[in-house]
Amino acid sequence: MIVRIMPSAKEFKAVSYNTNKIDKDKGELMKVANFGPLQGLQQLRPEDYRNYLKMVSATNKHVKLPQFHAAISAKGKEYTKDELTAIAVQWLGKMGYGEQPYLLVYHKDTKNNHIHMVTTRVGKDGKKISDSFEKVRAVKQLNVVLGIDEKHDAKSDIAKALTYQVGTKAQFMMVLESLGYTLKQQDGKLAVIKFGKQQDEIDQPLIEERLKNYTPDTDRKVQLKALFHKYAAGYDTTLIKKYGKYTSGFAAFLKEKLGIDLIFHASGDKPPYGYTVVDHAGKTVFKGGEIMSLKELLALQKDDRFEAETVVAAHRKQADSAHGEEQRDYYAAILKAALYNYPDFIQGLYHQGLTLTRQGEDFYLGDPGTGVYMDTADLLEEKDFGHMAEQFSQYTEMQEEINRQHIYIPEPYIAPDIDDEAIHGRNRRRKKKARTNHR
Repeated sequence: MIVRIMPSAKEFKAVSYNTNKIDKDKGELMKVANFGPLQGLQQLRPEDYRNYLKMVSATNKHVKLPQFHAAISAKGKEYTKDELTAIAVQWLGKMGYGEQPYLLVYHKDTKNNHIHMVTTRVGKDGKKISDSFEKVRAVKQLNVVLGIDEKHDAKSDIAKALTYQVGTKAQFMMVLESLGYTLKQQDGKLAVIKFGKQQDEIDQPLIEERLKNYTPDTDRKVQLKALFHKYAAGYDTTLIKKYGKYTSGFAAFLKEKLGIDLIFHASGDKPPYGYTVVDHAGKTVFKGGEIMSLKELLALQKDDRFEAETVVAAHRKQADSAHGEEQRDYYAAILKAALYNYPDFIQGLYHQGLTLTRQGEDFYLGDPGTGVYMDTADLLEEKDFGHMAEQFSQYTEMQEEINRQHIYIPEPYIAPDIDDEAIHGRNRRRKKKARTNHR
């Protein structure tokens, strides 16, 4: 679920925009609140609501753009109109608008259910409602409404990760990364980042102490090996490269149904040389070779197809690619930073000086400063790619609605269409210039 605050405006055109949705049966008026005696009248017109909002706004001449217009969007049909209404009411209250006159209009004409909120930034006491760190607070308060206690959840997840049997620090980090966190080493500590900010930190000696207590679970190794043999009979172990990482039908089944992550390790476009088993069910991380060698795993089924198809495809990709491994790693890192280290993904792209263009089901990351364009499927794992696509889809839906209101908004975030040469053409080397955002 995302929340987006639309640009402020002098007039309250958002009222007409939303009531037009109702007239066309593309929206539904869910709640009208705090409009005083106006709510006792019958057959109210859009201008009646606008005039009331203008009257309240006129008590503070210093606020030149009083319209407050925001939307909360759910993933698909995950939340009903009534659930979104309840969430919007609570969110407005936490943002300081609970006692303001406001309209809530549910929109049902896009693939993601969402609700719009229209009110004024001027309180009935004539004071402007604070907009300090508004976008950051918007995300934080939505998490509060949804029952997502960021810091509490981070502490809980860290405590959970520390119960896993891990043999290396990298394995410990894999556990937290699988729970959606970004990790950063600094000053002898491991910063744990989510929702655009540091939620907690772990003293590295605590991790080192945990590593000393590592005891391989021999029985679980035997169980896993048996599971591998059992389910390889029904699910294809042939490796394919998807969203920049290797996986298989067999690996997808283990992850979804049994809580066992197979993380394949590869260098550049070469086939995997090894793998790690993150066993969430057994709270243990194993080197893949402790269960069975990669060669043995792949030989459980269709080994000839792996040699004939996967290896050839990997070498073809290497020949066709205009981007080196170091450059891919660099852009993968800053794309993930934009996705997870900012309250808003599009804000993160803008801060990094990047653009994102969609062509069909493909997404291309652009760096206009260097002329580099890269397929995001080569940069992100499946989970991260899906999260990016969801954020982009919901943002573009909101952006299209803004554009339909005939409000001019600069577009620094989304790149125009780019031709095939720009995407697949010659590689232009990045000039060695420092970015302003150091991590």
